[in-house]
Amino acid sequence: MPGAESMNGIVHFGTGYLAARALGYREHRFETLYVAVAAYSPDFDAQLSRLSPLFAHGIWTHTLVGVIAMSVVLSVFARVVLAWFKPPFPVPFGRLLGLALLGGISHLVLDGFTFYESAADATHHMYFWPIWNFPWHINTVFPAVSFTVRVWVEVAYSVLLGAFVLLYQWGFRKQNPFRMFNPRRWFLPNEG
Repeated sequence: MPGAESMNGIVHFGTGYLAARALGYREHRFETLYVAVAAYSPDFDAQLSRLSPLFAHGIWTHTLVGVIAMSVVLSVFARVVLAWFKPPFPVPFGRLLGLALLGGISHLVLDGFTFYESAADATHHMYFWPIWNFPWHINTVFPAVSFTVRVWVEVAYSVLLGAFVLLYQWGFRKQNPFRMFNPRRWFLPNEG
């Protein structure tokens, strides 16, 4: 029987990239990379779990409280690093926080399509903890959904995401998503 399954990191990162693009940020802007990293950031708990069992995957960082805390930490970190490398600071803190929250919330939305055998043993993805201890999984929200349906949802979403980014934006519009990794163009004026 399947255990906890979550969307893969590339899907979270790509969704963050598209969320930033939907806000009007060009593919080469810092903000595009920042939202993509923020969309992946709740899964940093997998690395933190090596340091402490308190950070088991899908628990603290996969709540609204956790996403808010991680967004604040990510925003402070980005502000410090960018202010050090690029004074005066080019992106206001409020915008950093809002973009990080957008990425983190997109992660939770996608992880709502995860699957557990039963709600009784699921301690992951309790988005509204500590107020409400309900685990948000496709089969706890819709009990009749099978694991096969969950897999098809992820496959369909992954194919659509890849097709949109690679075929439409890169192939048709000539907007290379890998340009977000080149910091030389992040803060050029008048570039969207």
